[in-house]
Amino acid sequence: MPRQPIEMRTLVTRLEKKYPNARYELDWETPLQLLIATILAAQCPDKVVNKITRKLFPRYPDANALATAEPEELESIIKASGHFRQKAATLRSMAAYLVEHFDGELPRDLDRMLELPGVARKTANVVLTNAFNIPSGIVVDSHVARLAQRMGLSESEKPEVIERELMEQLGEQYWIWFGPAMILHGRYTCTASKPQCAACIFSELCPGSQLEPAEKASASAARSKKSKNLGEQTEGPIDKKAKRPSAKKSVQATPPKEDDQEPELEENPVETKKRTRKSAMPTKKAATTTTQRSSSGSKGGLPGSWQKVLGDELEQPYYQELMRFVDEERAQHEVFPEEEDVFSALEYSSYEQTKVLLLGQDPYHDVGQAHGLCFSVKPGIKVPPSLVNMYKELKTDLGCRIPNHGYLVPWAEQGILMINAVLTVRAHSANSHKDRGWERFTDAIIKRLDERSAPCVFVLWGAYAQKKAKLIKGSQHRILKAAHPSPLSAKLFMGSKPFSAINDALRELGHRPIDWQLDDI
Repeated sequence: MPRQPIEMRTLVTRLEKKYPNARYELDWETPLQLLIATILAAQCPDKVVNKITRKLFPRYPDANALATAEPEELESIIKASGHFRQKAATLRSMAAYLVEHFDGELPRDLDRMLELPGVARKTANVVLTNAFNIPSGIVVDSHVARLAQRMGLSESEKPEVIERELMEQLGEQYWIWFGPAMILHGRYTCTASKPQCAACIFSELCPGSQLEPAEKASASAARSKKSKNLGEQTEGPIDKKAKRPSAKKSVQATPPKEDDQEPELEENPVETKKRTRKSAMPTKKAATTTTQRSSSGSKGGLPGSWQKVLGDELEQPYYQELMRFVDEERAQHEVFPEEEDVFSALEYSSYEQTKVLLLGQDPYHDVGQAHGLCFSVKPGIKVPPSLVNMYKELKTDLGCRIPNHGYLVPWAEQGILMINAVLTVRAHSANSHKDRGWERFTDAIIKRLDERSAPCVFVLWGAYAQKKAKLIKGSQHRILKAAHPSPLSAKLFMGSKPFSAINDALRELGHRPIDWQLDDI
């Protein structure tokens, strides 16, 4: 018998009693400060961020000051947050864009917030819901994603899908409060490593509870008795006209004290996938939802910065036909990557921040491998032969230690657009979606990057990729060619020192070189 999810009206009723005025535990006074703190909170405890911002905010009081910050000074202040060089670059780019396009003031619109470098949907939602009290959506971080799966509210691993499903189940008046409440519950009770099921307000209902059936029954009886004795109201339907208290920085729920607090406000892609990894086969519900989105021809699948430069492509007849083809393929066959991952490369590397384009050809076609970045596979998946050769050359070229995985997201987060020429493939059938229109779409990506005044390094490995060199006209760019790392051409790839060549080109163009070393996971 399938496990039943927690009923949403019950979840909200109990959650509201425990965390009536839930908010994030970051300290801030202005919307810009909240945005900065949220960016720093990626893979960093809030208490560490709060310690950093006590020095950071007075030093850089506005967007102008942050945009013109000396990189070394900024990095030294935020060093304790981890990934400090990348975060410093993101903060400076975000502030510069804010000054140039919005006169230094944060926009109060989700689409315009997503234009800011380093700002994805979750970060934008944090600021809009908390700083402006605008119900732009539900914040889904690693805690919310984990709890949604454990409670049976969603079967997806993708935050945007989880958010959409939660928004469908909740009235808009609950969107602002729900994310912080779930995060507090995930930090202090339903933790990842040691969930306190015996003390949980959902212990007898949660499908992921670790209590025995007898313990669940006892908890249910105790709760019923307590409710009766205290004259508590029964858990009724969610009143969609009810008003939530506004999210203000002066209001904070007092969470129970636990030693097992998880730090990140931003989701950690590696840890999230490591903890919640499932089959790459999308659920029926998720597949239906995303198919409807893709066949609509809307811009919803593209990140904000790319919508501006690629939006017209989505309206072209070839793209509409491509979407119909992919929809039919998904209806009849297993297709990789999952639809939510098709544009992952564009999500990790915005149009403005892309400084390297690494072009692949076709997604991996075996189960669990492809997730939208060329050459990369999900954590826990065997490293493919081409990537094995890349690691060997990295060790020879730059002395990098070979990691225990093939998850290349840390490279993408440094401004490498790791995209295949074809973005989907039928399971176990290489090149099955070739010549259906994806090549025209990804050619448009290359052309848009070529049109930028900001220089880019185009990395073309193998004969197929090197044919794309004709699309690159701008003299400000650099084109680096080498053999493909596939076993078929590995002898030519080995010794070509492509990684040091990329870094040399970046330095020549005034960019920070890539840190190629990947940590084990």
